[in-house]
Amino acid sequence: MNEHWRLSLSEGLRRMEEGDLTATQWVRSLLSRIDACEEKVKAWVQVDEAGAIEAANAVDDARSAGEELGPLAGAPYAAKDIFGVRGLKLEAGTEIFKGQTASEDAACVARLRSAGAIAMGKAVTTPFAQGDPSITRNPWNVERSPGGSSSGSAAAVGAGMAPAAFGSQTTGSTLRPAAYCGVPGLKPTYGRIPRTGVIEVSWNFDHLGVIARTVEDIAKILEVAAGPDGADHSAVQSPPPAANQTPRKPEKIAYLKHLLELASEEVVEWTERAVARIESKGVDVHEVELPLSMDEIDAAHFIARCVDFASCHEDLYASHRDDLPPFVRRSFTIGYMTPSVHYVKAMRVRANFTRKMDDLMSRYDLFVLPSFDSAAPPWAESTGGPAFLQPLTFSGQPAITLPLGRGDMNLPLGIQFGAVRCGEEKLLAMARRFEGEMDWRAEVPEF
Repeated sequence: MNEHWRLSLSEGLRRMEEGDLTATQWVRSLLSRIDACEEKVKAWVQVDEAGAIEAANAVDDARSAGEELGPLAGAPYAAKDIFGVRGLKLEAGTEIFKGQTASEDAACVARLRSAGAIAMGKAVTTPFAQGDPSITRNPWNVERSPGGSSSGSAAAVGAGMAPAAFGSQTTGSTLRPAAYCGVPGLKPTYGRIPRTGVIEVSWNFDHLGVIARTVEDIAKILEVAAGPDGADHSAVQSPPPAANQTPRKPEKIAYLKHLLELASEEVVEWTERAVARIESKGVDVHEVELPLSMDEIDAAHFIARCVDFASCHEDLYASHRDDLPPFVRRSFTIGYMTPSVHYVKAMRVRANFTRKMDDLMSRYDLFVLPSFDSAAPPWAESTGGPAFLQPLTFSGQPAITLPLGRGDMNLPLGIQFGAVRCGEEKLLAMARRFEGEMDWRAEVPEF
């Protein structure tokens, strides 16, 4: 049996262009991988087998006819189940929306469809993309969490069931699951990928992100998905970053070493070793501190996020309060109980922090810090802590996680890099350099 499912998105695209692979072969191979893994991993809400094969056949027919194809023609991917994909489920991880389907594509999904990409189906999200665990398991250790809230997206890519997936991050929901599942993940600049057609958690902090097998894959998807959108007032107005970035060596990196006091011994050890390797390659590493304490960041972010969520879904709370899981109910309750003056103060804290971070980051090529504070917890206990992911979500600056390897209990470890707002081209180019030079690459577990 072929193992085309092992291909990264970029490898698959190249092989189709060279005539060594068809989109139908690739999709069918991924479907066989889903059959082998899904019973244990539980990453999918819906696998659109018939739709994916039909779309793949259409790409193959167009290629055979010599028609002009989009840059992602034949590339399969998964979409987190808060993203609208026309005709597929849109249940947001909750029984309250059971049976709901999307009547149209989210803006970013429509852009991928126009570029020829193939939606394999909908990946599991935690309820309302928040902190209550989902049914999904970590593909490297099924007794452990894949992270959240983009749990199914990360697990599907980590297990080899999809070469790429859309995720979202309001606190740590793209980078943490990507790191827990041993694959790269990007949280772009706030507004870089428009949120039109995606179920909201917080209009101030929702970032749409990409999880994939390689940094090159992420760049290819970002180039198509990003860009201005008239229906999303927060969308970045500048053109999307180009995908064809040559790997680039950073000259000067800011190391947020003071945050390691919040990390487990294992995370500290792996992070220190990774930073030492970076320094050994001739990169100038400087220890710096955030311009605001983690307690202040956490408090302001949490207050604003809860108020946003309560405002977005007020009718839902009124009609389904008793049906909500604990974390979601807590977010609603705190949002409703927070006086408006505290919300305004929280947003002023954010504005001040973002200004100071812009100034600090302008002096360095990258920031470096761990991707999480401790390895993946038991799957039903928690989706993991937000400590190292919250600062760059709060400020809206782009960040990427790369896999370092696997530690105790076969669980992956990750390293996180951040950059100035709208600095994705440089961030991705430097991440590609580390991916190749350090061999910080995704692996695939056996099932």
